[in-house]
Amino acid sequence: VRGQYYPNNKEIAQGDRKLYLQIVSLTERGLQLAKEEIARLIKEEMMKMQNPALQLVNHGRYKV
Repeated sequence: VRGQYYPNNKEIAQGDRKLYLQIVSLTERGLQLAKEEIARLIKEEMMKMQNPALQLVNHGRYKV
């Protein structure tokens, strides 16, 4: 992960660049699966942020 997050309506400061994520895979299928998993994780975290009751779930010390 490189760069810095900028909302769509904000201009990028000179010398800075937008946040990006590089995904590398040996196969096209592996790349597609990685993109789907990233999208799933982002959606899951967005749901948690929007619903405080979900934030209490899975707040243990260890994650399996």
